[in-house]
Amino acid sequence: MDTAHYGHEMTRSPEMRILSPSITSMMQWSENQKLLPIGSISDLPDQCYAFMKKCDYPPADGRRERLLRLFNVPEFVASRTCFELNGFSGYRASFDETTERKHVTSCTTWFRYLVKMVRKISAKDLKPSEEGDEYAKDNDEYIWFEMTVFTCWDYPDKCRVLCVDIPPDCSAELQMTLQKRATALDFRDPFAMHADLVDRMIIYSDIAVWRVRDPVRVLEKSRLRMGQIFEPIHDISRHAIHISEVLEAAVETLTEIRRFQEEIHADLFEDLGKTYKQRAREYAQFQLSLVKNMKLRSDSSMERLKNEVNLAFNNIARQDNSVMKSIALLTMIFLPATFFSALFSTTFFSFDNNEWKVSSKLWVYWATIVPATIIIVILWRVWLASSDRIAKFLGAGMEWVKDLWKRGGRAPKPGEVEDP
Repeated sequence: MDTAHYGHEMTRSPEMRILSPSITSMMQWSENQKLLPIGSISDLPDQCYAFMKKCDYPPADGRRERLLRLFNVPEFVASRTCFELNGFSGYRASFDETTERKHVTSCTTWFRYLVKMVRKISAKDLKPSEEGDEYAKDNDEYIWFEMTVFTCWDYPDKCRVLCVDIPPDCSAELQMTLQKRATALDFRDPFAMHADLVDRMIIYSDIAVWRVRDPVRVLEKSRLRMGQIFEPIHDISRHAIHISEVLEAAVETLTEIRRFQEEIHADLFEDLGKTYKQRAREYAQFQLSLVKNMKLRSDSSMERLKNEVNLAFNNIARQDNSVMKSIALLTMIFLPATFFSALFSTTFFSFDNNEWKVSSKLWVYWATIVPATIIIVILWRVWLASSDRIAKFLGAGMEWVKDLWKRGGRAPKPGEVEDP
């Protein structure tokens, strides 16, 4: 995956897209952009998604740590170690220790979810299986979205979500999803704003999987010449391996988020109700199952690529076999002529004064050729049957010769002990 550092174009006042519910209706969400100083991110709306570009994310020189500190995120999460991983997840909760029932007063979560978007195939090769936007820029073959999310919830209903390096259409798509909901989000739930955002991430994973699957299908249908097939197979295999890797990491991430959710729901001051909590758990499990099945689809693309490689090797072997058969046929055609030409050119035959003469010693030729041919055939059969033992014997003989050479050509006497 790409390992470009965040923040190489960092400004002190990064531009963010803010998605927040309307004051008059929680079913209406509006988006606006503003320059927000790093130190005043706590002035965001009480409930909002904040989207920050990768280039605006602060570098790990103290500014990133200050930003994450506002979300109560451990400083180690800001380190290069974490931001070079293909995924992570964690949460931190604070409790009211003064009451008998120690309920949650604040909750912070952080997780990382990667997607590799390959360029869409050309419509003239095959109709794309999905209708998503083209995310790869200019002449790039792919682009990484290293989506990192930080959420901060404070009792009773204050919830902010910071999203870094999200696809450019995510905020608009998420806004439409939120406004189509049958019921408004319940911000008493620290995980209320996770589900719809994770849905968008899963959609991006689905697009990524199909954009590897489509080139595989084109490759299967094209049947390129043997010398031309290995380079595209190598490139597609590399993308498929990356996507399967990040999907495996995504499965672990969503599994942990589901566990965090169950633990926090059990310690909330206001009971969300059994139905709400049960549905939240079931939906989190549903999201997890989707990603697991996408991983299976991605793995199947790799298996199909392996089949193409095996087919290519089999075709090459078949082609080589055809060439060898052609050479053998030519040899068989010319062998009789070569044999008789060599035979009649020996001194057993002479043609002087227009008179053909055959030597009375011709039997010597057959007496040597026939046994020699039989011996060669027998040796060949013995070699095939005992090649391993013969090779081992010859190897031992070579070792003995090397030892003899080291001693100056003198073989050890019986009972003589060799120097260590």
